Amino acid sequence: MARRSPGFVTKQPHSKSRGGCLTCKRKKIKCDEARPKCRYCQQRKFDCEYVQRFSSKTPESSSSHEASPQPLSNEVDFYISSSQSLIPPSNTSIGTFTSLDHYLLQYYETHVWQRFVMWDDPVIKTLHKDVVPKMGISHTFLLYSLLSIAATQSNIQNPSKQVEKQALVYRQKTFESYKTALQRITPDNYEAVLATGTFLLSLVLPLASYTDEEYLDWLFSLLKLSEGLRVLASLRWDHGIEKLSVYPLVRRESRILPPPPIINPATHVPTGTLGATPISPNPPPTYASSHLAGHNGLFLPPLLTSVFENTVSLQDDFGLYVATLLPAFQALSPIFLSLYYYHITEDFGIRISVFPSFLTSEFLHLVRQREPRALVLVAWWFALADLVPQGWWVGETVRRVVAAIGREVQRGDDEVAKMTVCGAERIVQVFESEGGEEAAKSVFDGWRGVRWEVGPMDLAAWETAQLVHLESLFHDITV
Repeated sequence: MARRSPGFVTKQPHSKSRGGCLTCKRKKIKCDEARPKCRYCQQRKFDCEYVQRFSSKTPESSSSHEASPQPLSNEVDFYISSSQSLIPPSNTSIGTFTSLDHYLLQYYETHVWQRFVMWDDPVIKTLHKDVVPKMGISHTFLLYSLLSIAATQSNIQNPSKQVEKQALVYRQKTFESYKTALQRITPDNYEAVLATGTFLLSLVLPLASYTDEEYLDWLFSLLKLSEGLRVLASLRWDHGIEKLSVYPLVRRESRILPPPPIINPATHVPTGTLGATPISPNPPPTYASSHLAGHNGLFLPPLLTSVFENTVSLQDDFGLYVATLLPAFQALSPIFLSLYYYHITEDFGIRISVFPSFLTSEFLHLVRQREPRALVLVAWWFALADLVPQGWWVGETVRRVVAAIGREVQRGDDEVAKMTVCGAERIVQVFESEGGEEAAKSVFDGWRGVRWEVGPMDLAAWETAQLVHLESLFHDITV
């Protein structure tokens, strides 16, 4: 098995600031660590706070991973129930649990895990509520990620400076210990590594005060983390990953899609191989060999179809550029197909969350360079993500990211991209004014031959035809 997963590890151009202030950590810049205020905060008149240093060298210190010894009761009551204070110290992958650790893990198990369950799926519920926390007890990086997420959510509900600082401490320790684990992936830690990869995406949330530039930088970081998760999953994708307990966390569809209701000859693309394309995204053993029949055309709304056709027309002069964009178009197509047939259901939510896993490093480079069409495709994905009822990304983050992309694209000279990004912005606008279902319906406005209410009926007809076909095959075999 490979020892490293390069998708998560990037080279740093300078030595890393370990004791930087909280503001510099949030903005991901090098801090000069000057006291009482660093130069960055001093020049911009920002508050400059530091996480108090802690020691983890002596195992007898039960508070080795706490941010500071300040009394917890000054800011928030961590002893929500009288029984909480009676929980004895316990040995875990991070050493002896403190009272704060106990509280946060309990807070995760009673509240936070639900943020990662988008639909009423008992398997996913059990994984997030029971399996993953138990797995974390034996794997430092996973446990730190759960504590960081729990601390962040606890601070949102009951603001506390100490908990806010502790969330950053846990987050820093998550990435440090995870980086170490990536250098030695084994059969014993692979599932924990994979599960942690799904949580990393929610560890670095944008601030409401971000500028457009900072939102676009955050978006790129999100896509890079997703690329790393794809690399990890690929280690076992063709070798029994579907048999692992955490597989439901990384599966890329929950229901097989029927062929598109209409075929546009201009959008024909190679079908690829089972388990390797957006139309057959799960591991090969989960499909029949006939699955790809009829899936050779993209299913995209008019605006995206126009930009697709215009992009393909550049093939002769800009072949590499076109080849870089095509996978993103292909990854969007099943999302629209799922929305048409299944509406806003679990399958749609899964396809939204795994969209970045189909993007290439070359495409991410275009995003980082603010290439208009790459940004437009990501804007459509993000706008559609807002339709998912529950998800750590929904809400103000979606609106701000799509708006930032829109302004960036409008400053350029790609008229096709300018027109197309308006479609993503409209989905967000309808969502804000009329709600998720109306926003979903608006996706199909002006789409010739495609109607929102007809999708489930087309699905039922296809499923009936599949049953008739199976019955015919069974009859032929038995006669």
